[in-house]
Amino acid sequence: MEHKRIPFEQLTITNRFMFAMVFSHKEIAKPFLEAVLGIKIHELRDPESEKTVEVSPFYKGIRYDVFVKETGPGGETLRSFDIEMQMEDTKEIPKRTRYYQAMCDSESLNKGEVYYNLKELYIVFLCPEDIFGRGRAVYRFKNLEVDDPKIEMGDLCFKNFYIFSKYRDVAEKSIRTYLEYFATSKPISPETKDIDRLVKWYQTDNETRKRYMTWQQEIDIAVDQERQRANEIQKLADSEKARADAEKARADKYEKMLRDLGKL
Repeated sequence: MEHKRIPFEQLTITNRFMFAMVFSHKEIAKPFLEAVLGIKIHELRDPESEKTVEVSPFYKGIRYDVFVKETGPGGETLRSFDIEMQMEDTKEIPKRTRYYQAMCDSESLNKGEVYYNLKELYIVFLCPEDIFGRGRAVYRFKNLEVDDPKIEMGDLCFKNFYIFSKYRDVAEKSIRTYLEYFATSKPISPETKDIDRLVKWYQTDNETRKRYMTWQQEIDIAVDQERQRANEIQKLADSEKARADAEKARADKYEKMLRDLGKL
């Protein structure tokens, strides 16, 4: 697992730390979600940046870049949104969305609640390159019946991917301006100018600098732990191979002995 440190002054919106900081402002997240998803949002509860969820010490936890819920007039939850900035194609992103969905759903229902209470969930990934290799700028997924795609499963989970290096191919101006900013760091709309102002403010804020250093330390620790786990797995695999080789050598020796005795 490779990890490259980026000097604080060079952070742009495509850095996960900066992205999480900026999009934790609901006045930034709300127009963005409305633009890219084509929906109207009543009110956003304050977005949570770098929200960590662990359902058990024995199972893999997750850390969202930005997680936010839409609330109705009475404060009730209407929809949930997970927004992720993913700069590297790790070849596992679709399965990651599957796991994120499971974690979101497990956290949203209290013990004894019925599944009917599950609300709409949108998982949004922003990527520089086309991870699906089909040449599109936007991919929108939901569960449909295989033989008759007009039939929706109705599980209310939607997974959208926006390839911002292909912003020129996006017809909808409201989406294109965001993707262009992610690709070029040049703001051309009121919304992206608001984002850029926040980025520049955070780049000069000492408290943000301290938080970034702490975040980097946490990433370094996670990278070291991942390397250790990989080494342990490799050692186990090597041990298993050595054991298998020894068993095969023993079997070959026994077979040779039987042949020498004329038993085979």
